[in-house]
Amino acid sequence: MILRGDHNQCPQCSEFFNSSAAFDKHRTGDYSKSRECLKPTEMIAKGMSKNSEGWWITSASTQFNSKD
Repeated sequence: MILRGDHNQCPQCSEFFNSSAAFDKHRTGDYSKSRECLKPTEMIAKGMSKNSEGWWITSASTQFNSKD
């Protein structure tokens, strides 16, 4: 994946994120101590998902979903 704009890759877990907000959401722990990465199952439990291009995002977009 090519990092452009606000895309980033975590240097600790190597996951790719679509935004700084998504990157920040996957980190846990106290800032004054060591912070850790959430596991993919934990990110999903927090409402995060991967978009069609494989980047982790903060939440799935419902903007274009039809309302049945």
